[in-house]
Amino acid sequence: MNQKKRIFFIILIAILIIILSYHSVSHKLTKDDYEYIPKYLLNIAELSKESSYQEELDFISAVQISSFSIVPNAGSIPKNQKREPKELYLTKVAGCSARSRTLEKIFRYSGFKTRHVSLYEKEDNNSSIKALLTRNNGSHALSEVLTKKGWLVVDSNYPWISIDADNNPISIKEIQQSFDKSVSINWKEPPQENEVYTKPFAAVYGLYSRHGRFYPPYNFIPDINYRELFQNLF
Repeated sequence: MNQKKRIFFIILIAILIIILSYHSVSHKLTKDDYEYIPKYLLNIAELSKESSYQEELDFISAVQISSFSIVPNAGSIPKNQKREPKELYLTKVAGCSARSRTLEKIFRYSGFKTRHVSLYEKEDNNSSIKALLTRNNGSHALSEVLTKKGWLVVDSNYPWISIDADNNPISIKEIQQSFDKSVSINWKEPPQENEVYTKPFAAVYGLYSRHGRFYPPYNFIPDINYRELFQNLF
């Protein structure tokens, strides 16, 4: 590669990085988050570093239930508008993507690591890529929270968390593999019928929307947190 081509390639990569950085969905908590997240945590006991796994589960479930109590109405905030904890608190309306985003911010505020997960229905023999690119197929957004025993799914439609009969957390990848390997999970409480993850699905970390209209700068580039997106490779 000659000098001119090398410089052109470096410039092209730099421009791509700048564009992706500008469009990345941020995990940083804002001033509004610090004001409104405590409103979701009223009457919920705080956790400490010494908290047990069971105390983590109790806290996570309490936060999940609080979110449904404070934001009781299912619906979608219009595209090209903010959809953070403040907006959900004031409008009392949330779809699965916006609610899972708020839950993730509350959990990070409380010291947990989280991952945003988008699910897309797929036929038994179809690839995950085809499911991701197919318009109008069933989809769902939820959260994963890292507990002392591993990643736990926290649903955004109703108060359900992914623990088995032995009280162990089951990650979204383990749920996905249960379909791939035709192995059933002995749930403590099974997920509701007809939820996306009760049948084969494609799971994508870090993808908030395919259309790019949920988070700034509100254009055609998909809403993605790229640090989480890279976790799909592992």
